[in-house]
Amino acid sequence: MPEAAIISLAPGGALGPDALARVTEAVRRGEVVAFPTDTVYGLGCSALSRQGLERIYRIKGRSPDKPLPLLIASCEDARHWAQWTPQAEALARRFWPGALTLVLRASSRAQTLPAPFFGQEEPPTLALRVPAHAAVRALLAASGVPWAATSANRAGESPLPDGAAAALKFKDALAFVIDAGPCHGRESTVVDASASPVRVLREGRIPAGEISAVFAASPQRVLFVCTGNTCRSVMAEFLFNSLARGRGLDCRARSGGVAAERYFQVPTGVHAALRDEGVSITNHVPQLISRELLSWADLVLTMERHHHDAILNLYPEFRGKVQVLKNFARRPGLEDIPDPIGKPDAVYAACCREIKESLEVILNRHVQQSQEARP
Repeated sequence: MPEAAIISLAPGGALGPDALARVTEAVRRGEVVAFPTDTVYGLGCSALSRQGLERIYRIKGRSPDKPLPLLIASCEDARHWAQWTPQAEALARRFWPGALTLVLRASSRAQTLPAPFFGQEEPPTLALRVPAHAAVRALLAASGVPWAATSANRAGESPLPDGAAAALKFKDALAFVIDAGPCHGRESTVVDASASPVRVLREGRIPAGEISAVFAASPQRVLFVCTGNTCRSVMAEFLFNSLARGRGLDCRARSGGVAAERYFQVPTGVHAALRDEGVSITNHVPQLISRELLSWADLVLTMERHHHDAILNLYPEFRGKVQVLKNFARRPGLEDIPDPIGKPDAVYAACCREIKESLEVILNRHVQQSQEARP
């Protein structure tokens, strides 16, 4: 195999169409390339190529029991490969693209990947990152596949400082070296975001304190879901916003329905129940659940289990973000909040109180977590 072809790239520059095509074609057929990132130089190949993965382990001298992370082009791609959580959403909004690697449970799609991406945990997890280097994201997008990636060095040695050093070290083991000059960053910070609270597994370029600060100070976007988006989810939306303001929390709620129509009317019982709580409804138009609404939210809370299942049947990439309201509030008893539609006003009032009790548990927990996260 000939020595690696070196493609020189000015700092912040973009790869030309010819170079982009040549490198992505090499990656797709299982070759290994060296490239700069916003942290350190990396070695990468198609995550779908067993031959490429074997080459990376051999080139690096990496122990076969050490999983490889995935490099992906966007947060949207991450939702396809991992079971997305509200914690991951909050961290990705703050740090992606950038020097953050998230460890999450693998989606059903990801479990078709070769074994080197998974640790020993059950259920299996994998690590993902969206790099901030524009040229690398362009390569990821153009190749159409996630990349297996690791730092450009032999196991146990320091990461190499530039593309020239990578070409000298690995010679004919690489197909291409993209040389954009020195890369002196620290490695990424690795965070287990599969559950709450998150855990910093390796502190790198992003300090652990900045990770904690996300959950102390960032607003939480909550989407409430029922059937027609005229009763339960509406009460939850307006109650949540009122209760959050009363606690001084920078949170916001919206609502939607799995079978909503814009011409549906909010029943008078809903207006009366909220009025008893000191809350009024203004300018509400029922919203049908959509990918846009689900992407907006950090957390999706449904009134019944069948709403939860209906959302994930249509949008499985949001698994982990969608919860049943009473389950999320950890309240005992039946998990569903029954639909009061067509019932007397007293039933609407009782439903409103039941929703409010769940919301108060959630918001009080939020306040406590914020206080604990403060230095």
